[in-house]
Amino acid sequence: MSHSPAFTPGALLPGRRAIITGGAAGIGAAVARAFAAHGADVLVVDVDTADPLDVTSTAGGSITLVDHDIRDPDIPAALLDHRPDILVNNVGHYLRPPHPFAENDKDLWTDLHEINFGHVLRVTHALLPGMTERGRGGAIVNLTTVEAHRAIPGHSVYSAYKAALMQFTRSLAAEVGPSGIRVNAVAPDLIETPQVPYADIVPADDVPLWPTWSPLGGPGRPEDVAGAALFLASDLSRFVTGGTIHVDGGTHCSGGWVPRASGGWTNRPRNP
Repeated sequence: MSHSPAFTPGALLPGRRAIITGGAAGIGAAVARAFAAHGADVLVVDVDTADPLDVTSTAGGSITLVDHDIRDPDIPAALLDHRPDILVNNVGHYLRPPHPFAENDKDLWTDLHEINFGHVLRVTHALLPGMTERGRGGAIVNLTTVEAHRAIPGHSVYSAYKAALMQFTRSLAAEVGPSGIRVNAVAPDLIETPQVPYADIVPADDVPLWPTWSPLGGPGRPEDVAGAALFLASDLSRFVTGGTIHVDGGTHCSGGWVPRASGGWTNRPRNP
């Protein structure tokens, strides 16, 4: 375990090398920019690499894009050659609108596995030996979701794979801790992204209800998630492993309770 001071002025990731899957837009792009702004050399792996990621950094960080579908079982040599200290497994998706489990096409289960869990196993399995052998410690950050911790009717298989990712995070953390590698998760909710564009999908009449969506209101921004990922990747979290940071405005801790405009709380928010 590194014993370098955690609270020092300046960049948090100077000289670090990071890989971020699905980092061309949304949460992944915000994480990539945050890491580069704090001095990391970031390799972004995505199927959409047409537009470069702008970054403002005085810490020597950079962002390089690799065009690759992370669901592909082959691991590009560019990932191994990057020799990362940090891996952010960001890719995930529920793939289709909610529908009952009994009506699932069984092929959907395979698709959901590949985009939410299977690629995490493959990429981590490919990169972990090098991280261990280099002896510099490091950090793995897995993006789960609040639905790994609560029900989401109509997306039971998606939720199951996200819960599996959470347990993989905990068990792997225990396994690799002696090598100085930390493994943690971030569980977002209510984050405005291209994948979940609340401003477009929420009816205009419901927009005034946004302050009731969570104790902190909503929606949040990708940068809110990036802040948690930056903490988990840096020496600020040098004694943190096997945990999950909930970046959700408090939806997980509130357990479905929302504030009434007239005061107090309700867990039946038809007219909060």
